[in-house]
Amino acid sequence: MKTLIADTNIFLRFLTNDLPSQAIRVKEIFYEAEKGRLRILVLPITIVEILYQLQNWYDFSKVSAVEKLMSLFSPGWIELDNKDRVIEALEKYKDINIDFVDILTWAMAKAQNVEILSFDKDFDKLTPKLRRKP
Repeated sequence: MKTLIADTNIFLRFLTNDLPSQAIRVKEIFYEAEKGRLRILVLPITIVEILYQLQNWYDFSKVSAVEKLMSLFSPGWIELDNKDRVIEALEKYKDINIDFVDILTWAMAKAQNVEILSFDKDFDKLTPKLRRKP
């Protein structure tokens, strides 16, 4: 089975339908993946960019953007690298005022049982405390 890494614009077309002809093509590809004919892989960095674009370009609220992503990535036919960590970070992100990248970094560090070397005190808002001051 062929594996495709999906870029940010694929998900933006699907979620916003701002370019209907492209949104239709994305839906067709998603259908192929749902039927098991393709594997669609999403990298965590793509999630960061989707969130940024939805909130800053398309004026989605934080909660709305997170809810869209959670429903989009819940099907098993979309493979998301470190899916458990990304989902955990998305859930925290909608409830706390910290950059998503920081929350994702924290979730990855927690999963690997390592500390985060940072001057950023936002990490101290998360439990368990994983920040190590330089």
